[in-house]
Amino acid sequence: MRALQSVWANERGKKHTSQENSSTFSASQSQSPWKLIRSTVSEDKFDQGYFFLSPSKKDCESIEALECQAMTLEPQSGFHFDPVVVCDFTALYPSLMIAYNLCFSTCAGKIDYNSTRTSDGNGAQSMGLLGPIEYSEVQTALVLSQFFEKENKTQTRAYSLPTGAIFVSESVLKGVLPQVLDEILSTRAMLKRAAKEYRQSSKNVPASILRQLEARQLALKYVANVTYGYTSATFSGRSPMPILADAIVECGRRTLSNAIKLASEWGRDDHNKWSGAEVIYGDTDSIFIKLKHRSVQEAFEFGREFCEAVTASNPPPVQLKLEKVYLPCLLQTKKKYCGMKYESPTDRPTFEGKGIETVRRDQCLLTQKVLRNCLVSLFRSGEGSARNYLFRQWERIHAGQLPISDFILTGRVRSKYRSVGPVQAALARRLAESDPGRKVRHKERQPYVIVACPGRQFRLKDCVLTPLELLEQWDAYAIHATYYAVKHVNAALQRCLGLPPFNIDISNWYDSCPKPKKRIRHWPINRTDGNTAHISYYCISDVCAFCGKKCKIRGHTRVSVCVNCKRDRQSATMIAMNCFRIAQSRALKAAKVCAKCNGCDESSATFGREKISNSSSRSSGVITPLANCTNIDCPLIYERHRARENGIESLALCKTLDLF
Repeated sequence: MRALQSVWANERGKKHTSQENSSTFSASQSQSPWKLIRSTVSEDKFDQGYFFLSPSKKDCESIEALECQAMTLEPQSGFHFDPVVVCDFTALYPSLMIAYNLCFSTCAGKIDYNSTRTSDGNGAQSMGLLGPIEYSEVQTALVLSQFFEKENKTQTRAYSLPTGAIFVSESVLKGVLPQVLDEILSTRAMLKRAAKEYRQSSKNVPASILRQLEARQLALKYVANVTYGYTSATFSGRSPMPILADAIVECGRRTLSNAIKLASEWGRDDHNKWSGAEVIYGDTDSIFIKLKHRSVQEAFEFGREFCEAVTASNPPPVQLKLEKVYLPCLLQTKKKYCGMKYESPTDRPTFEGKGIETVRRDQCLLTQKVLRNCLVSLFRSGEGSARNYLFRQWERIHAGQLPISDFILTGRVRSKYRSVGPVQAALARRLAESDPGRKVRHKERQPYVIVACPGRQFRLKDCVLTPLELLEQWDAYAIHATYYAVKHVNAALQRCLGLPPFNIDISNWYDSCPKPKKRIRHWPINRTDGNTAHISYYCISDVCAFCGKKCKIRGHTRVSVCVNCKRDRQSATMIAMNCFRIAQSRALKAAKVCAKCNGCDESSATFGREKISNSSSRSSGVITPLANCTNIDCPLIYERHRARENGIESLALCKTLDLF
């Protein structure tokens, strides 16, 4: 808006008259190139009286539809154990708008090559419509006759794009969008250069300054990249213009296609230094090139040479940069890949994932950890190492050795549904019914866990609880280990490991894996009534706490000890007292950290004070109310919960041995 309303404004926003412009205009080094050029041009050249293009909803209904899409190739799915060079165009769409002077104000029309009307001598008729604005075909004919390059001219005065759109060059008129984007990109480069100099000049630079510079350059990057969205938002935008949007996208497609063509030519030429190079994936502004039987150093050398060749073949400021090298890597589908990333030939590789379950928010922490570590093991040590790792993790899942925080899922909840809706919607309705003051916000993320229910057939919405509900009634419910292992972990693993060349069947591995049963944690001594649907409510623990073998017990006890372990009285006493001491120290240590955060007097007894429930519609048994803090994102709440569990079990173990 400032660029449109005040074309002659300087960098501080102060307006000048024509006399001031001719006498006091200074060409400072911080000014962008278009301002320096504008200072030498007469005032009438730029005094156009622009207004902001803001069509109404009715005007948007009459504009043409978008025709072009960004180029996204289908990747060669599978594992690649050769170096894969990833090159990326720096701010592709803003750079193209600056290079080809693409703007609302520089568009001279669009040629309709499929027109059946009589030609006026220029080969085709124009569309006669620039977004919601109608224009005369004579204007397009004037541009075609006067501004296109002729034999006696060396400078192009107009661009004809593959979409049929015509844009005049900078020598005729500098567009407003290129002016704004030029300043944004130059300012971003200045901020990045300043941050680099700060790091090199002094080691005592405050971290707040570096964070501020990083946030500012990211903000400018996002503003520049979403400028294209203003031209293509035909439904919800303020200034849509499909001719301009299609021109930007088509220029991007052509630029990426030329880069892919150059890489393919290098790879097909047997006499070329880089013969064998193959493009395996491309997406909008990035290109993945595989180098067979090459090293990481050679991959970086190829990347530098290729980027220099592509940059030289495009008008400035379009620039291709070497981003990273993957060795090895996995390409799953479009926009879903991962690999061991090298940012320089001397760096140690680090795992990076894009679009897969390791970085998705709709997956639990368990799936993210298992998939990431499995892929790292597969990349580094092969199939055998990944198999052994998965077997250990499946055993831990079924044995109940993982914290509850690893099983928390999150899902968006809408305010209204036509039908029942997903699991998180059923949970949100139940919480709203129990608490009328709780209102479900639209697209709110609802955390939940899936607990085990009796029987093989169950409805998922009957097994969903909030993490706090599970922590408060942890003796009556248990995590549904089979559901998480099959539906989440194994499904994510199959999508990755089922690709060539491994083609692994995760179901066969899972079926052959031993699955130890979790020791029953419900203690019938707390029974008050018999109105419960959980069969574990009527069971007792018949597994020895020391050796893990089944044993005969009498009466009701929380922890069982077999006869053989009771015979070694001294060893059993030392182990029981040591467990009790460790549980108490862990609980006190976590309580001290919690006390510093909330400012309350916390101890091991303040978390989960035991209270017996006489009747409950959901369950019966021990209910352990949590402390005042209910932040489920804090890992300390799960640490205190585990310490509470271990403390109760260690105390029961000491009582079983008649120590207390």
